[in-house]
Amino acid sequence: MDKMVKASDAVQGLVKFERALTGAELDHVEKVLKECVAQAHADVNVSYQQPGGFKFKNGKFPDDVECKKIVGVDAAGENVTLAQELGRLKHAAAFACVKARLPPIIRDNFAVEPRYKPDPETNGVVLTNKGPKTLHPDFVVHGTRNATDVQCVYELKFPCLSSNKLDPFTVAGAEAQLRAYQKLTNRCPAAIVSPEGLFELRI
Repeated sequence: MDKMVKASDAVQGLVKFERALTGAELDHVEKVLKECVAQAHADVNVSYQQPGGFKFKNGKFPDDVECKKIVGVDAAGENVTLAQELGRLKHAAAFACVKARLPPIIRDNFAVEPRYKPDPETNGVVLTNKGPKTLHPDFVVHGTRNATDVQCVYELKFPCLSSNKLDPFTVAGAEAQLRAYQKLTNRCPAAIVSPEGLFELRI
């Protein structure tokens, strides 16, 4: 009897170890993602205009001309626009917010900016650091401590141009990007999270 109890406990432990998030937990993750993205968007727009920073004409957010303004050069020597710089800062702020706000019980069930490559041996994917034909989503919900057991995929977008703000799928390449990420899972639609909310891929 003692051995049976121990075996049962071991199986329960394994199930818990490998579990996916429940519907309620996933709803909470998405709520936090939306709130953090909106907060990062607002906070960075304010902090970027502090003394020594670039001032937006309307004092709240950049207009289309300002979005296209060159503000620097990256490590590869390519020009960096204000839109790209703000996007980088907002991603960092949103990731910090999400990590701080999600409860410890699900911290082993998500990954920030994992990179995947196809694995022909298993007809699946493995984690990698670099390389061609890799997938690099912003935020992934997965089985406990198993980032290749993908449950849901989210991409954070901070559209700068006025034509893209209400619908982030109008950003060039956004839909194709999510369709590629959808190959990682069939358990839920890949989605974009923007300051306007969560937008699921139409499949």
